[in-house]
Amino acid sequence: MAGEVKMLPPNIRVDWIPTGGDEDEGIEDINAPTAEELNAGTNISCAISQNDFTLAFSERDTNDEKSLCDDSNVQTPVYKNYEGSLTAFRDADIENNESVYNQFYELFRTPLQNGYLVSRVGYPADEEYEDGQDVQIFFFQSGDPVNVHNNGEPVKMTVNFFPQGRSSNGYVAVGGSS
Repeated sequence: MAGEVKMLPPNIRVDWIPTGGDEDEGIEDINAPTAEELNAGTNISCAISQNDFTLAFSERDTNDEKSLCDDSNVQTPVYKNYEGSLTAFRDADIENNESVYNQFYELFRTPLQNGYLVSRVGYPADEEYEDGQDVQIFFFQSGDPVNVHNNGEPVKMTVNFFPQGRSSNGYVAVGGSS
């Protein structure tokens, strides 16, 4: 274990790529996205609270039906599952159109927005996507925004996302290369 160093934030980037309801908009092939497609999204990374961030695959659904020849229990993976919930800070200057906090607010202030959430780990959040980098892509519909205001903490907004049945095959390479 000599020389190993654990990766720590801020090496995570999250983008929203809206689709307008059509899952074929925004990203042509979620298992081989292009850098151009991903860089066309809105980088919302710096708005998101590290403490209230979920964007990941969860345990797959399985089937445990045995055949007549099985002498032990079996589990056959059936469906992938994934989840998303993002909490972002609110900006004290609600008129600042350049603020990433206000951009997040504008993207999700109205519920039921369709789009892709893309995550990349291992590169600074302000660096654009490049071929060969690994990403995970999830198709969602946004839920209702909820204000979060705990005593002594910044005001935030949480958005839970509804999976819409399409996700990348684990980590996939930008540009389709390995």
